[in-house]
Amino acid sequence: MKVFNTVFIIVLFCCQPVLMAQQHNVEKEKRKLAQAETMYANMDYRKAIELYKQVKVTDKEQFVKLRIASSYKNVGDLQSAEEWYRKASSKQLPVEDQYAYAEVLMSNGKHDEASEWYRLHAQHAPDDSRSKSKLAAIANLSSYYEKKDSYEVQLLNINSSYSEFGVSFLEDGIVFASTREEVAPKKRYNRTNSAYLDLYQSKYDEDGNLGAITKLGKNVNTKYHEGPAVIYAGGNKMIFTRNNADAKVKEKDHKLVSFQLFETQKDKKGDWDKPRLLSFGEEKYSVGHAAVSQNGKLLYFSSNRPGGIGGTDLYVSENLNGGWGTPKNLGDEINTEGNEMFPFISGDSLLYFSSDGKGGLGGLDIYRTSLTSQQSVENLGAPINSEKDDFAFVLHKEGNWGYFSSNRPGGIGDDDLYYFSIKAPQPKLPPEPEVIPNDTIIAEKPEPTKVYVVQILALLNPVTVHKSFLQDLEGVVKHDGKDGFHRYTYGEYEGLEEALESLEKIIDKGYSDAFLRRIERYSELSKGPGKSVDELYISEAKKNAVF
Repeated sequence: MKVFNTVFIIVLFCCQPVLMAQQHNVEKEKRKLAQAETMYANMDYRKAIELYKQVKVTDKEQFVKLRIASSYKNVGDLQSAEEWYRKASSKQLPVEDQYAYAEVLMSNGKHDEASEWYRLHAQHAPDDSRSKSKLAAIANLSSYYEKKDSYEVQLLNINSSYSEFGVSFLEDGIVFASTREEVAPKKRYNRTNSAYLDLYQSKYDEDGNLGAITKLGKNVNTKYHEGPAVIYAGGNKMIFTRNNADAKVKEKDHKLVSFQLFETQKDKKGDWDKPRLLSFGEEKYSVGHAAVSQNGKLLYFSSNRPGGIGGTDLYVSENLNGGWGTPKNLGDEINTEGNEMFPFISGDSLLYFSSDGKGGLGGLDIYRTSLTSQQSVENLGAPINSEKDDFAFVLHKEGNWGYFSSNRPGGIGDDDLYYFSIKAPQPKLPPEPEVIPNDTIIAEKPEPTKVYVVQILALLNPVTVHKSFLQDLEGVVKHDGKDGFHRYTYGEYEGLEEALESLEKIIDKGYSDAFLRRIERYSELSKGPGKSVDELYISEAKKNAVF
């Protein structure tokens, strides 16, 4: 017994350094994760990514992967974001990450994969309208390209390799926000690793082209952000977005800096006087992206103030006795659980804005609606919208040209300014009458082309579902997808009306996730041709038969 106790004590003392080293490593990893979380909370996503990639805490593995994916999404690297969401999706994703992954896939042009994740999110968050809107858009993507020939879009030559966005009209040019200044590392904004936003102006030359670029006065620009502006009252008044300097909050304190609206007007010399904070601004939330009606009485803006519907909503404030009144939310016809921002008012009646919560081509899309009639919200479609972020649309008072901002491929910097013009519709010529000679033999009509199928299920389980699960449906086909999903389809239809009738019957049978998809898409999604479920049952029966 004494020998055993002696050996035990020796082993115990030998193990202590190992245990202490392991505990030290655990504490070190926890500290590293805490540092990464601090950077993430402070929107310093690039540094956060570096730190998260060094963390090796097993029980936090999926959490860390999702943080990396979200960080890449926030800095606009959607390819890397997709890669890390895919790594994290080996386990079931949290509900909000299901939606975020779908958004990344949509912006990367992978509509079918996005559809599966939107559908999954819709199941887990039935009260959230976003995924339902996105699924409806994917099912009808071709409609967003119907007006692509109605616009001419050009990249502006005043763009830099940095970010430019948010145009407002001057009589002789434009004002816009940019990070184009080259600054020292200590003066850079952590999230983008670039200079802080300032307001710039560019004037038209004799040929109507935008020329030399200059900063607005020192009363307007500070060492922090000055964002989009709206200029009104004949070019004498301006409301713009700025970091709330009165909040005295610095980035190094790891706190979120709020944005507020400031107003200014030109003095007798034509310079902008000292800006004043609008009365309804508070440090606890952000207010920005101002738009003013033509008569100067209504102010529209975006805010994450309490009581909204989503992340940021659109609000309106009325000018009463020289001051702006209590803001009113524009309601759920316009606002969603996502983000609505960058409003613009055309002729006091048409509202243009950007949203990532409604159905569209991907990212932020530009929409319009009437403020005076029961007109539904309309997506402007391509080429104004793309699979990336499209926003800050403004229309000149002439009504047939303007500007918008986008981070679409083919630009020069992060966000770029684009000019657009609306083409005049060409008159349609009457069709020539069809003349058929008497001796012409009219060929028989070709067999109708099958276009649509009803997708009933999309499962990650490769095992063929039990026959009872398919109820009395005949002719069900199973498609083994390249992305790991196993899709089950029913029927083939030539026309949309017939397909919709069949879809309604399928849903009535309890297949609430059923939807329409074009047959041709399965050749892209699947590893090979679909297989009849009935034949799969027969094959499995033969395989398991006892002779």
